[in-house]
Amino acid sequence: RIKMGFLCLRVDLDYVPWDSPDAHDFGHGEPAAVLRLLELARHLGIRLHAFASNRAMRAFPALPEALLGEGHDLDWFCKKPEEAESRFAQALDLMGDFGASPLGMCLRAPWPSDALPEPLARVLRFVSAPGPQTLKGVRCFPVETRTDREAIRGGLSARAWTDASKAAVRDAAARDRELTLVVRPQVLAKFDPKLAHLREVLEMARAVDLPYRTLRQALQP
Repeated sequence: RIKMGFLCLRVDLDYVPWDSPDAHDFGHGEPAAVLRLLELARHLGIRLHAFASNRAMRAFPALPEALLGEGHDLDWFCKKPEEAESRFAQALDLMGDFGASPLGMCLRAPWPSDALPEPLARVLRFVSAPGPQTLKGVRCFPVETRTDREAIRGGLSARAWTDASKAAVRDAAARDRELTLVVRPQVLAKFDPKLAHLREVLEMARAVDLPYRTLRQALQP
């Protein structure tokens, strides 16, 4: 029987130096953390799926370029659905500067309707967002675990987030289900600077035979 379950490591890029609340909580270590993520991915032989906001692509174009240069996938981080049409036009231009084009986008909350605006629906093939959702014409990949940013802001320790993520990996393998794990390099730089906790989670997936895939790879027949 062909296995349908997989683990996607979704890497959200949204760091800019002038974001005072996030900088106060998590610091300015995102660029260094991305380099560590690339090193970890090379060591484990996995492919990351990065999603970058417009502001992050403008502030640090070297980060998406580095991810693409090592064969990882890049799509769009939609921060404000109410402004999605105008921001998507900007995203197309920004990603075009890297020689890339989006096939999907990620969201911090479910999309507020049952369909995407026509300019997005014409281009995008999938959406990664919290909880189960159905959108016309696109594949929806649910995020059912807490992101590292949400967990830390909610008072969880890095250890507690790691243990919860490992439990989700074991459950996905047992049920042959897809699992998207969401991390932000800025958060990892503060609470898991050597990526020891994240490595535990990824090695758990290998131990329970849960394959690594990006969401783009999951679209392929």
